[in-house]
Amino acid sequence: MSFKPHMIHRSTQRQATWPGMAVLVEAMVLMTVLLASLAVIMQLFSAATIRAQQGQRLAEAVAMATDTAEGFANDPATANGATIRDGLLVQCQVSTKKSKVGTLYSATITVLDTRTVEPIYELVTSHYDVEVS
Repeated sequence: MSFKPHMIHRSTQRQATWPGMAVLVEAMVLMTVLLASLAVIMQLFSAATIRAQQGQRLAEAVAMATDTAEGFANDPATANGATIRDGLLVQCQVSTKKSKVGTLYSATITVLDTRTVEPIYELVTSHYDVEVS
């Protein structure tokens, strides 16, 4: 007697509990991977946004310090003081040193965040006025 596959009794054949089980498991694994990837991407975007805001704040601080330094170069005697603009505090401390031929003005310009009172940017510059006799 030869072996015929169609003659195997149904009770001896292995049947899956549910034919779509493998597809369901694959879909669940895929969904888990996608959700994990989405969580990582959202964290990266959040960190990038924070860095961009810090960079923008630094650029504003540099521009304000540069403006103050230009005012100091124009008239060093009146540049001493502090100003607040856009949540940033700009402090300019001027010191003078007289010599026989002129005066050396030195300025330390510090830009602080008014919310955290932490320095964002600092600029040190000098200006020499020659006395004409």
